[in-house]
Amino acid sequence: MSQPAPEATAAGSGPVKIGELAELTGVTTRTLRYYEELGLITPEAREAPTQSRRYSLSEARRVRRIKELQEVLGADLCEIRDALQAEDRLDGLRAVYRSSSSPATQAAVLVEAVAVVDRQLAQIQERQQRLELLRSELEERRQRHLAKLATLPGR
Repeated sequence: MSQPAPEATAAGSGPVKIGELAELTGVTTRTLRYYEELGLITPEAREAPTQSRRYSLSEARRVRRIKELQEVLGADLCEIRDALQAEDRLDGLRAVYRSSSSPATQAAVLVEAVAVVDRQLAQIQERQQRLELLRSELEERRQRHLAKLATLPGR
């Protein structure tokens, strides 16, 4: 039997405080404030008089996505912001597509969605090329070291 996602059991289903979001996502409150400063996440509300932040549980999924993009792609936060904006745009396009019965509108949405995905794929391809170049350089260095090692006396 599968366990519910942590956010499904935390604090009911309403907004959570910044500390609760930090605990749910495994990041610090300082990190969450920085993500907010960069526009990566947005509090649902601020409570008066302390102006404490309240986040929807969808922000927990977004923080996990940020962490995933950092780990998988090694992306910096500016690249992550671009990726999240692309994902948000795709979500918006999906909503327009589903709500429209006009083939012309649906076609225009699909053309834009393909362009968004193409930009994401190009960014990944560029990163892969840079990684491949680094891998090749390291392999050459390794081979040089092995060749020098083989020429040492007693080897």
